[in-house]
Amino acid sequence: MSTLVIHPKDATTDFLSDIYKDKGWSVITGNISKSQLKREIKSHDRIIMLGHGSDIGLYDISRKRVIISSELVYLLRDKDCVGIWCNANKFFEKYNLTGFYTGMIISELEESYLYNISGVSIDLIEESNKLFAYAIKESIDLVDIVESVKNIYIGSNGIISFNKENLFYKK
Repeated sequence: MSTLVIHPKDATTDFLSDIYKDKGWSVITGNISKSQLKREIKSHDRIIMLGHGSDIGLYDISRKRVIISSELVYLLRDKDCVGIWCNANKFFEKYNLTGFYTGMIISELEESYLYNISGVSIDLIEESNKLFAYAIKESIDLVDIVESVKNIYIGSNGIISFNKENLFYKK
């Protein structure tokens, strides 16, 4: 299976690069034209989209634009998709995309405050982020990815518990 990773550069989501490190997949991290992005999506079987986003799609924060939006849904419908960004579930469900995706994922201290998770520190956030990326990397090629991630991504802090409730898969 040919895999394309779309992970716009952003220091706050660098930890997600562990998912595709040493996998030999095609990776887009920098500026790319819409036409080239479309060609890349068309030529791959699985599309992994990582970073910040919302219900409208995946953001390229450094360029202040949405890189994966409704405009590209027609290309994603026939692909095995992975969407790891905050509220990717709303995007996937709205456009009936299939694959593994996340809802709200706490990866920054400020997000833990928004969701009233107590006892959080920068160290706990970093620990959660590292373990989350590791769990995804170890599970991404498995049929039951959600269950596998939940079995690997374990810990006693509230961030991990919160994030584990926001993992989804649709066949």
